Amino acid sequence: MSGVWTRAGGAAVPGGVPEGVVAAVAGYGSAEVFGGVYVRYADPRLVESLNECWYRLAVAEGLFGEGGAFLLMPPGGEGGWRRVRLSAEWDLMGAGAETVLGAGAGAGAGAGRPDFTALTLDGGVAVVAASYGGGAGVYAVRDPGGVTGRRLWG
Repeated sequence: MSGVWTRAGGAAVPGGVPEGVVAAVAGYGSAEVFGGVYVRYADPRLVESLNECWYRLAVAEGLFGEGGAFLLMPPGGEGGWRRVRLSAEWDLMGAGAETVLGAGAGAGAGAGRPDFTALTLDGGVAVVAASYGGGAGVYAVRDPGGVTGRRLWG
C-alpha cells in the first residue's frame, strides 16, 4: 500500500498500531453518526467537496495525533490498520479513491468513490468515507468500539 498511498498524498509513520485499538467497524446506526455530508456523483465538485468535508471533520474531531498521525483502514479491512499522516499534497477522495482507498479499489473504482475509515490513535473517533448508489459521504462516529450492533473485521 505504501507506493499508492504516497500517490494519494500520505506517508507511513513509524510506530505501528497502539494496543487495544478496536478492529475496523461497520454497521453504524444513524443515531451514532454525526457531522457528515453526502455529495451526489453528478456534482462537479464531488472530489473537492468530499476532501474538504473529510478534513474539516477530521480536525474538528481531533483525528490527527502527534505529528499529524492517525490510523487508516483500507477497503474491506485488508491488511488491518496502518499508522499514517497526510502529506502537503494529499487527495484521499481523488487519487486515493482511484487506487487503494476506493470502493472496488484496484478495479477502476474512480475518483470520488471512497471506501475507507480513519481512526484516532486512541480509537476514540472514526472518520468514515463511503460510497453509495447515487453519491458518496463522509461522517464521524464517536467511540466506534462501543457502537451497538457493530460488525468487526480486521
